[in-house]
Amino acid sequence: MNYIPHLFALVTGGILLWIIKRKYEKIQNRELIIIFILFVLLVAIFTAPGMDMIKRFINFIQVE
Repeated sequence: MNYIPHLFALVTGGILLWIIKRKYEKIQNRELIIIFILFVLLVAIFTAPGMDMIKRFINFIQVE
């Protein structure tokens, strides 16, 4: 699989958070770490393997 676009999105998001940290010094590192973790989860969910996992989970919990 080709994960380069996802890695590019993660690196771009990290750089953007670093720029925000330099501009707004009152933002705590803890907050930026939480934001980055949530961003990683979003990137992981909205990829093909993540979508397949969600589809399998929905099929698993459906009652016939």
